Amino acid sequence: ALANTAWAFATSGVAHRELFKTIGDHVAELGILNFFDPRELSITAWAFATSGVSHSELFEKIGNHVVGPGGLGSFKPRDLSNTAWAFATAGVSHPELFKKIGHHVAEQGCFDSFKPQELSNTVWACATVGYTDERLFSAFAPVIGSKLDECSEQELTNIAWAYSTLLRTLGSLPAGGLALARALAQNPTRADRTQNSA
Repeated sequence: ALANTAWAFATSGVAHRELFKTIGDHVAELGILNFFDPRELSITAWAFATSGVSHSELFEKIGNHVVGPGGLGSFKPRDLSNTAWAFATAGVSHPELFKKIGHHVAEQGCFDSFKPQELSNTVWACATVGYTDERLFSAFAPVIGSKLDECSEQELTNIAWAYSTLLRTLGSLPAGGLALARALAQNPTRADRTQNSA
């Protein structure tokens, strides 16, 4: 109920700071995250980030909970991408969380089940917080390349920015990164594709 309340207010664009503070304090102080499923964890973080309400203790508790034993076991791609996006958007540094997300995704090999927005949000969030794991970006590259036609202009922009940030940080692109960069450069925007097919 708390997660859904926060989500509803954030989705409607109402940043009721007192309400968000009360929810954040309640969740952080009572240690009730064990009763949250992955969706509730991710939408709670997403709601706070979307509303622009800062609650560092809540984010720390969510991050610590997720990196705990079995914390990512039943997370779906949407839960993973929303959580990563929320932490990056809120400017909360939790290196262990991003490391765990990166390892989990790479080990599960569930890249194909990510939708374009989930791919875009995940690589953008990782690059934003400075988590530049070559193995993760390498594994995502061919999957992103195969779904470029499904990406919105904003998703393409986020992906290009993430890989260019990786290039600046590492001095080179990981395996598959160069092919993706070429595909991005040659890929028309969705608006162009729509106009050309009219």
